[in-house]
Amino acid sequence: MLQHRMLIASLLAAVMTMIAGCSPPFPKELLEKVDWSVTFAQVRKDPESSVGKLLMLGGMIVETTNLKEGTRIEVLQKELDGEGRPEMTDATGGRFLVLTSQFLDGAVYHRGRMITIVGEVAPSVVLPLGDLEYRYPVLSARSLHLWSYYSGPSFSFGIGVYHGF
Repeated sequence: MLQHRMLIASLLAAVMTMIAGCSPPFPKELLEKVDWSVTFAQVRKDPESSVGKLLMLGGMIVETTNLKEGTRIEVLQKELDGEGRPEMTDATGGRFLVLTSQFLDGAVYHRGRMITIVGEVAPSVVLPLGDLEYRYPVLSARSLHLWSYYSGPSFSFGIGVYHGF
């Protein structure tokens, strides 16, 4: 009977760990306020109609700029998976800016890192992008999550003796 209870407790702990590992890295209270009906394509097409709405967006950092008021991050948008992690794909809806009053070090928030933001849509900004003028949707960050590097699932199996290099 004791073994049966320990088995059930172990299974329950494993299931809870898996569930916790699959949830987005943001507080539940904040996620409940996100307007999931608004897509990035809608914001990109008509950013002013979404001003004030709370969204969760993510993608790959293109550039981080420190300003007197805080930090501006330019992000290449990517679709998010079930954990809120940007997908490793070339597909994108365009670029957007993230503004935060925090100082974020560009050595950490550097080009190529994946980031997810929960933020409020602010009025768009037109800035140069190469030789053209680009209208950037803007998110005023409420919460940021910088993802650790991910190279996909890793499996190994070996038989034998390892002597090192």
